[in-house]
Amino acid sequence: MSEVDSLAIWLDRESKDEEDLEAERDAAIALAAGEYPPHASASSDDEEEDDEAGRDEERERYERARSFRSRRHEHWRRLHSYLARSNEAVAEYPFLAPWADGLQSRLATVLDEERRAFAALVQPIRLLEAAAVRVLPTPKFSDDPGFAGLGAEAEKTFRRAWYEWSRPAIWSLRRLEDHDFSVYTVVSDAFGRRRKGKPEAHAVFRRFTADWIRQAREEAGRPVSTQWQVVAVKAPALSRTHHGEPERDPLTLWEAAVIATYQVAFNRQAGTTALLVPHLVGEQLLACASGDMPVQRLTPDGSALPAEVLLEQWDYAGLTLS
Repeated sequence: MSEVDSLAIWLDRESKDEEDLEAERDAAIALAAGEYPPHASASSDDEEEDDEAGRDEERERYERARSFRSRRHEHWRRLHSYLARSNEAVAEYPFLAPWADGLQSRLATVLDEERRAFAALVQPIRLLEAAAVRVLPTPKFSDDPGFAGLGAEAEKTFRRAWYEWSRPAIWSLRRLEDHDFSVYTVVSDAFGRRRKGKPEAHAVFRRFTADWIRQAREEAGRPVSTQWQVVAVKAPALSRTHHGEPERDPLTLWEAAVIATYQVAFNRQAGTTALLVPHLVGEQLLACASGDMPVQRLTPDGSALPAEVLLEQWDYAGLTLS
């Protein structure tokens, strides 16, 4: 009963005032350009002090925007978990259904509002580019004069740089350029306190990462990559941990952003979602499917039924058992 009764605490919320709405709009504008302020252009000494103050304001603006998105994401996922747990309670104790139905219906409306608010702070192209990184071939090492300072560690550093760049890029909603620092760190660690050859090595690896980003964007732009497909997913609730510890989200930020961004239908009783996604995004979702998060194409036979109907017919339990 507590799982159902707890839904009520999320339903009586104050409406947003104009200041909140303006902050939300500004966060979306900022994050559309990137996670951090654009690099400042060179300025004269007389302008340096004013420029620094302006840069501080911009850094604070982007920090607020990222924090705003993080709160939206966490709140949406928390509401989803409350709904999922109430569904489990009703499934185990059907006599709760009449009482739960009204609360769940109202919560589903609030849940969708939070999903849309989170999705408004996500750039779909970045989700597609992340999926494109997953299908890129592992780059082959080839010697370069810029590697001279690394000596015998050159190939090892190259492979580690690719791994440290591509692994987070695949599961991120940020620009691919925002992962360059991981490559910088790999190279710096390889040199340690040595300085000779370090600037040259960093220059070479900047060219490598720029090439990896170019390849990913070319892949994301291919016609087959941008074809759309309907995919069903049953997202897991937050994982409960020991008493007093924060709940853990089984979803990566990329998975959560994809579900929030591409939703076209939601089955409240089953907690399942239909997504209309680009081909590459769908393939990555299918690749990360698990018993905790079943994923399946809904139209493999070219069915023209509405997504709501296909979602209602989806046997995710049978898929999990198989």
